[in-house]
Amino acid sequence: MNWDAIGAVGEIGGAIAVLATLYYLAAQIKMQTIQLEKSNEQARVEISLDVNKSYMEFFDLLLRDENLVRLYHKGIRDEPLDEVEEERFSQYINKFMAFVESGVIANNAGLHFDGDYELNFLVGNPYLHMLLNTRVGSKWFEEKARVLYSEEFVDTIAKFRN
Repeated sequence: MNWDAIGAVGEIGGAIAVLATLYYLAAQIKMQTIQLEKSNEQARVEISLDVNKSYMEFFDLLLRDENLVRLYHKGIRDEPLDEVEEERFSQYINKFMAFVESGVIANNAGLHFDGDYELNFLVGNPYLHMLLNTRVGSKWFEEKARVLYSEEFVDTIAKFRN
């Protein structure tokens, strides 16, 4: 056998090795992509469960505290509140606003299932605006929201209020 023949066989063997390596790499990339998609799906489920849990915990406050329910109804009806009641109702509104903001952050990061929590639903949430359209809620929004939340978030909420 001459050196040209040995070189040709070597080139064919090298080409086969390159093709086998490319096939192996393609298979690895496909498996990693599947694992990454599963991991992302799991993260979305966990975020969704956390959001729903937070939502339920928020309303659980009303279920557990009869005084808070009375305060809540006074605040929603714009009945006069003393200084302590006004602060408690403001903090109730603040807590719900924080819940909405966490949903917006997760939504903007793409961590929700498609269609679960659309941005317009979150910032235009009727419950949030019912709270913010009260005398205490409006005062809290104008005086404290910009200190506690990002300007972009507050501006987005404000657009829905008008």
